[in-house]
Amino acid sequence: MQTTRTIALVLLAGCGSADARESLVTIDTLPGGIPNVTTTAPVAQQGWALRHVRDVGPAPGEPGELVDPQDLALADDGTLYVVEQGPATLNVYDSTGRWQRTIGRDGSGPGEFTAAFIAVRGDTLVLQDPAQSRVTVYRTSTGEVLSTRPSTCCFWAPIEVDARGGAWLPTMPPSDSGGTPQRAFLRVPLAGGDADTILVPQAAASGALPRWHVTGPGGRMQFSMSVPMTPRALEAVDPSGGLVTGFAADYRLRRTTDGRDTVSLFGRPFTPVPITGATKQALVDARVAQQLAANNGLDEAGLRRAFDASLIPDVRPAFDWVYVDREGRVFALRTKADTTTVHLDLFDRQGVWLAELTVPEPGWARQLYTPVALSRDHLAIATTDPDGLPVIRIYQLTSEAQ
Repeated sequence: MQTTRTIALVLLAGCGSADARESLVTIDTLPGGIPNVTTTAPVAQQGWALRHVRDVGPAPGEPGELVDPQDLALADDGTLYVVEQGPATLNVYDSTGRWQRTIGRDGSGPGEFTAAFIAVRGDTLVLQDPAQSRVTVYRTSTGEVLSTRPSTCCFWAPIEVDARGGAWLPTMPPSDSGGTPQRAFLRVPLAGGDADTILVPQAAASGALPRWHVTGPGGRMQFSMSVPMTPRALEAVDPSGGLVTGFAADYRLRRTTDGRDTVSLFGRPFTPVPITGATKQALVDARVAQQLAANNGLDEAGLRRAFDASLIPDVRPAFDWVYVDREGRVFALRTKADTTTVHLDLFDRQGVWLAELTVPEPGWARQLYTPVALSRDHLAIATTDPDGLPVIRIYQLTSEAQ
């Protein structure tokens, strides 16, 4: 049985008129009592904003100079942790952006790493080294190694630590996990004990998603890549527990505790935006330029044959990425034709659409991995300054209700 009701006023406490908010939010109660929250317009558009508070980036030649940031972690006290490669380095910056020290170093010994993805929770920093299949836990104040244990290999992807002290590390699904596409995480308890493998079934379009296949001399396969603007299954670990998942062909997100249950569904109305021929060509040109800049021996003509613009969808997906902060708020990075501004939809823990947040475009890649870190009320992103030098840009999430 499905029932529909307006959302309870206790859920709507905060910015804006309660009557206005109530008229914008409905809940369909699905079988099993699962709430399906739909918000037709932001309920507190004037109440929320992302405010640029500082850039972190020492001058060239100074200690802690940024070269090519690979991953970030942001503590609630404003301390920023930045991973660099070649050699692998973990730099620490205080809440004003001043470089303080490094943690660990490049290598294979205790407390060392050759690749790093990081997350921070309280006084604990977790570092997953996919190249050496091990996870190391440090005390943030001193850099002391608290523990090291085997983990998982081969996934160069962000990690997270939840409120129960579990590190979520992307891993390969078991070979016997069935034919349904799945994402897998190894949840490692930081206090010790057995790790759990969490399987997250992925929603998928009918048929295989299109990919571009690039060949080199002699027709030998070099690599393949997803076609831009193709809707993808997305998963984000919720630091307060569980995950938020979705499939970008539709604007409906799901909260789940273990990847298999459904705690709630939420979203907003979505009208697909057409992709013009000029935009498709620009996407091809950008991918060609990216590969040529990598100096991997591929020629432009071959790249253009491989990057077939006709495989790019005719409409944009609903969103590109999903992020969750430590308060359980969800940020959905929208896919819009606006090339000057980044648009993020902000949802509260209950799935109510609070506001559309906007920040200037430069540096925030679309459908490509960009290092991003969230704390309780701040967001950090790796980008570049007007001179093209790498910086970490810090935004504060502000609310009139705070």
